Order: sequence, then C-alpha cells, then structure tokens
Amino acid sequence: MKKVWPKIFPALYGFIIYGTLRVVNDTMGKGFKFWERPLYINVIEFITVVIVGYIFTYIIRVQERKYFNDDASELTLKRAGKELLSVVCIALLVVYCTIIPMAAVTDDGLSLSDLVQITIIPTLYIVLYFAIRRGNFYIQAFVQSKLKLQQIENDRLNSELNFLKEQFSPHFLFNGLNNIYFQMDQSVPEAKKSVEKLSELLRYSLYQDQQKLVDISKEIEFIQLYAEVHKVRKDDNLELRVDLKDIPGKIYPHLLIPLVENAFKYVEGKKPFIEMKLREESGYAVFTVFNSKRAMKTDDLTRSGIGLNNLRRRLDLLYQQNYDLEILDGDHTFEVVLKLPVQ
Repeated sequence: MKKVWPKIFPALYGFIIYGTLRVVNDTMGKGFKFWERPLYINVIEFITVVIVGYIFTYIIRVQERKYFNDDASELTLKRAGKELLSVVCIALLVVYCTIIPMAAVTDDGLSLSDLVQITIIPTLYIVLYFAIRRGNFYIQAFVQSKLKLQQIENDRLNSELNFLKEQFSPHFLFNGLNNIYFQMDQSVPEAKKSVEKLSELLRYSLYQDQQKLVDISKEIEFIQLYAEVHKVRKDDNLELRVDLKDIPGKIYPHLLIPLVENAFKYVEGKKPFIEMKLREESGYAVFTVFNSKRAMKTDDLTRSGIGLNNLRRRLDLLYQQNYDLEILDGDHTFEVVLKLPVQ
C-alpha cells in the first residue's frame, strides 16, 4: 500500500479539487449542473484537473528538495513567506495554463466568478497541502533533533561516568594493595587470601555497568567483602558493626562503597569503631555509616578525596535530585547517611 499510495494520491487530490469546484459552481445558480452537461465535457474537465493534481504533487516534491533540509532550526518568518510565495506563484502559473483555458472553452465561457473560483480554490489546496507537508517535516525534524540531543547527552553522561569509574578503580586498588602490603609482614597466607578477595572486588567494580541497576544484595556482598579486606590493616581492637538488611529491589552500583571506604580511611580513637546499617524506608534504601575519628574536623566533601567527590557527582548524574546525602561531622564521630530510591 505504501508503494501504491504515492501513485494514486495525485489523482485523488485532483478529484478533490474538481469536486470542490463543481460544488461551488453548481450551487451558485448558473444553471449548469454537471450531471446535465454532456459527458465528454465532464470527462475533459476531470482528466484536466487530475493532471493538475499530478503537476501539483510534483511541484511539492520539487519544493521539498529545494527547501526541506536537516537544518530545521533556521526557519524564519521571512523564509516561510518566501517558500509560500514561491508555491503560490507556481500554483497560479499551473492553474492559468491548464484549468483556466479549459473553463474558457466549456459551457458559456470563462466568467469573472469562474476566474475567481478557479484562481482561489486550487491555489488554496496546494498551499494547504504544502503547509501540511512542511509542518510534518518540522515535527519529524524536531523529534529527530530531540533524539540526537538525548543521544549526545547520554553519550556525555556515559563518558563522565566512565571517567569517574576510572578514577574510582585505581583509588580503590591502591587502598587494597596498600592493606595487603602491610598484611604480608604479619602473615603471608592471610595476605594471599586478601589478594583473592581483592580480585573479586576488582572484578565486580571493573565489569559492572555504571548505568545498569543491580540487586541490592550484590552491593551488600561487595560491602561485606570490602570490609573483610580492609579490616586487616586496622588495629585488632577495631570494632566493626554491620547490620545490612537484605532489601528487595535495585540501585545503581558502587554508590555505597565510597562511604565505607571513607570510614576505614578516617577511623581512629582509643576505641575505634565503624558501624554500617542498611534499612528500607518508604521505598528508599537508607545506608548509614558511623565511625569514630580524631578530635578534629574531618575535611569536608570538597576536600575529602576522590571517593566522596566522585560519589556526589555520580549521584547527580544518576539520580538528579531524587536522593539525599547527609553529612554529620562531630568532634569525635563522623556519620554519613545516603538515601536512594529502590527500583
């Protein structure tokens, strides 16, 4: 049907023009009813107007090739007026070379009312058709433009997230290797186990797509494994309290671990402790990390290193404003609460 329609549409288009002209003419009381006229006259008029229909549609295609292009944003009132004037002039030229001569030799000749009708009606039809085609082109161009902009934005976000991931992975690897280095002085077998655990952590962090949601249970496993690797370097009296509820649902990966990493980095005190909690609250996963620290202010987010700086940026990219990150910096404790929507 898609291949046939362009071939039959011009004939239908001409028939509509002819029908409109006949209806207007026969209702003006001139006494010429098309069904009362000789058949050959109706046939001549109909064939002429159908030919005009094909000429008009050809004109539209020529104008489309001339004016329609991908740079739809450059449309101005002046340009639209120029296009419209061009179509009207060509339409009038066609009408005055075909329909007007035909009307002059049929019935009682060409009257003033015939001239006005034949000038206005076909011209209005071609202008209407051109306007519909032009509007449809601009709608499609607008949609394509929005899709291109969306693709560009997605590519930009992917590039930025990949850049942040590349920063996160070496930072994460450096901390892990540093821990294993100190552990080797105490127990080589335990250091080997830490290497195996670190390889599992790296495998998850490197090959997990940053823009694909993962089960929260996967992030919990990642946090628990991370805590096991990094606890080794800390003092034996470090108290690690872990209460991670297995919440059904998905979140974006690697958004919780920077908080854990930050806690292990700054934890200090006579009785050092790190407390991690994960709970569900009204469709949100609430992750809390609470740790002891020295009796001085921990650097704020803008100076606390790659981990937390990247976390803030990644949260903005992935969740826009639909998240909450709260920092509570006390004299001897440091607490971070991250609230993410569960999907």
